[in-house]
Order: sequence, then C-alpha cells, then structure tokens
Amino acid sequence: MATYYQYPQSLKSKEQAGHHYLLIDSYESRNAITATKQVSSIALYVPPNSLQTSYGANYEGLDNAALLAAAGEKSRQLFEQGAGVKGIVAAVTGGAKTQTAQSAGISTAAQKAIARSPLVSTALGAGAGLAVNNHMALVYRGPNSFRSHTFNFSFFPKNEDESDDVKEIINDLRNGMLPRYTGAGKSNGRLSSPFFKMPRMYELDLLIDGIGTNNYINDDMFPRNSKGDRIKHVITNMTVNHDPNGVVSFHSNGAPVQTNMSLTFQETEFITSKDAVDDRYESAINQNISRQNQAQAAADAFTQARIAGFDPNDPSTARRGF
Repeated sequence: MATYYQYPQSLKSKEQAGHHYLLIDSYESRNAITATKQVSSIALYVPPNSLQTSYGANYEGLDNAALLAAAGEKSRQLFEQGAGVKGIVAAVTGGAKTQTAQSAGISTAAQKAIARSPLVSTALGAGAGLAVNNHMALVYRGPNSFRSHTFNFSFFPKNEDESDDVKEIINDLRNGMLPRYTGAGKSNGRLSSPFFKMPRMYELDLLIDGIGTNNYINDDMFPRNSKGDRIKHVITNMTVNHDPNGVVSFHSNGAPVQTNMSLTFQETEFITSKDAVDDRYESAINQNISRQNQAQAAADAFTQARIAGFDPNDPSTARRGF
C-alpha cells in the first residue's frame, strides 16, 4: 500500500473544502517508459507562480529543402500506399533533380561554377545585384524537448507533527529521485555493484478538494497520453534550504522554523496534437483507399464472371461482347 503524506495538516479539512492542492504520486520504474507499483502519494498546497508551462518546436533551415518538398509529394503518396524506404527515397531524390534542373533558368555548367567559386557568387551580387537561390525551407525536426515543471514550496511547520510531516515529505522525494545500487554485490554497492536502479516516476495532478480533478488546468499542465494514462515525470532537480532568510532559526526539537524546497519535474513523453484536422485527414485517406479497393474488387469480380461465362463453341457469347 502506498504511503500518504500531506502539508499542511489542514490541507483537506472541512475549512479547506473546495480549495486546490497538488497531488504527487510516485511509482517504481521498470524501465525508461514504464512504471509499476505505486510507492507514495503526497498532497501539497499549490505554490504561487507554479501553474505555467511552455511548448517548443524544433525547425531547421536547410538548403534545397524547398525543392525536396516540391518533389516529395510523390513520397507522401507512396508512404500512404505502404511503399518501402528505398522507393520513397528514390521518388524524392529523382524529383528533386528534375526540380533543380527546371528551377534556376541557367545552365548546369553555370550552376556548378557558382557552387564551386565564392568569387562568382560575389560577382553576381556586386555586379548584377543577384544572389543564388539556395531553395531553403524550414524542416520540422520534432518536439524541442521534454517539458519541465518547477514548484517552489515554503514550509512553516506550526507544531511538531507538521515538522515531522515536512521531514518525511522531503525524505520521500529525495529517496524517490535518487538511484539505488542493484545487481550482485549491492550490499557493498560503491565498490561491487555493477548497476544503478532507475529512480521512481511521478504522476502530477491538480485536484479540487471534495470535487476531483481540475481538467481546465490538467489538460494543459498534466495531460494524458494517447492511451488515456497520466503522463509520467521524473525529478531532475531538488533543492532544499533550511536557512532561506539567512537567519538560522530552530524549534526546541531542532526542526527548522522554515524550509524551502524547489522541485523540477520533467515529462517522459512528448505532448502530441489532438487536432481533429489530423483525424479527418487520416479518415479521408482511409475512405479513399477503401473506395479504391472496393472498385478494384468489383472490377475483378466482373472480369472473372465474364471469363467464367465465355464458351468458345457458343457464338452467342461473342455477341454479348466476349
């Protein structure tokens, strides 16, 4: 059974009904993409300036990419028809050569001369006011990176129990983000263990006490993947400061008066589009392929029927068009 922690103690009291809180669930990791059993669940207040995120896309400007794009429409058709990689590459490169030959309006020899000599290119620019068209286009290279979320908490324990809660929360998060020795000889891991065990994975959820998930925020901050599961995170940075104000202050039991904790979580999956346009496009392609297959099947059936009905010794079949 997963261990449960919360701060403050009043977080889910009747007085806090309807208030938001952040739930951090940790799971044992099986590998880089799979988690297993749940280990702990931590409920914390929502710190200020923490519900923000960003999205990035990776594009690269490449020479001759415009020509390849113009020639690549054939590759899309081949891809949709299930063609192999060699066929797609041949279609693109062959089309690009044709596009290149037709695009510049100058001889192949002149193109080669310009490519070999920067002086020729400079002369064109200075003498004729011309610049060589490198046919550049922005090429999509995929998502920029896995998103990160940072939360900065400040703990002010009101009593000994809350001090213990803060200590246990910090210990659990620290243990969850750090690796363990594993393999033969792990009891003396520093010298003899051959491996580190991957730390835990985490699910984050913004909840409204007494109501449930806040989908307005979670759909943006902590969305679900294509399988409907909450996207997992790992902790990439954890900072704990028991002396945030430069003044060392402790309670009588030795617990610090204030502890600040910063956590940075990073997602383990890319966020992908849920735009219905993509679905409609794929549906149209599938419907078109289905219609083509049905038409071909009908034509084949008609041909087979005519062949089956043909009798070379019966002149009437010839009159029917056989």
